[in-house]
Amino acid sequence: MFEALNALVAAGVPQEKIVGVTENTDEESDTDLWCPKYGVPFESTGNVVVVHTHKTRKAPPQFAAAFVTADTRADLNGLVKHTLGVSKVSFAPIDAAVEATGMESGGMSPIGLPAAWPLLVDRRILGIPRLYLGSGIRPSKLVVDGSIFADIPGVELVDGLGRPRF
Repeated sequence: MFEALNALVAAGVPQEKIVGVTENTDEESDTDLWCPKYGVPFESTGNVVVVHTHKTRKAPPQFAAAFVTADTRADLNGLVKHTLGVSKVSFAPIDAAVEATGMESGGMSPIGLPAAWPLLVDRRILGIPRLYLGSGIRPSKLVVDGSIFADIPGVELVDGLGRPRF
């Protein structure tokens, strides 16, 4: 993860938008447990959804990712599918996502994903000054200024990507 963060800074992303890293136990890394334990609102925490996209029935699936706040769910069969211009979107199998990203399930981060993957980010995230997100491993979270996603090359900002969860 440090390599990915250093690469962002080298590409011109302001270092002050990277706030820090938190620590937690593996068991409490899931957002639904982590937020109440540490008093962090769900709307200040982000979750990555790794998906397979299908352009045609004969083409092999490709990976993409959607990043939304934890109080929402990514609109897979609406905005994700239409934004990517594909016929079908489905959750990527966990084993395949772990292998493709090199990150742990439950610790996936939008920072450090393979560069060729489309990364859709809910535009609402830009306004969160202290955003908690996966660090690539379960026992920690990255803390960034959400506006960092406006500076990351290849990110596509999408209005309304996350639909209310609660």
